Amino acid sequence: MGDLIRFQLRTKPARMPDTRTRIEGALALALDCVENLVAVLDEMDGDPDLEDGADAEPSLGAPEGHESQVVWLRGGARDLEDAK
Repeated sequence: MGDLIRFQLRTKPARMPDTRTRIEGALALALDCVENLVAVLDEMDGDPDLEDGADAEPSLGAPEGHESQVVWLRGGARDLEDAK
């Protein structure tokens, strides 16, 4: 009974960073993950200019059967309504 075991006093826990700092840290981590995933996908795909058919597809947003959206938008001078 003569042996005394001394316990150290607890120190105050480290203060948690505020919510904004925690969110910014999480966003930075997420952006780093996305950047790494995109780099891996780019490496897997290889050269985008070597795809089958190269530039055989129409311009983005072009309605079917038209070269580009601009040509489709301008239309023409022909009146295609049925005259009855």
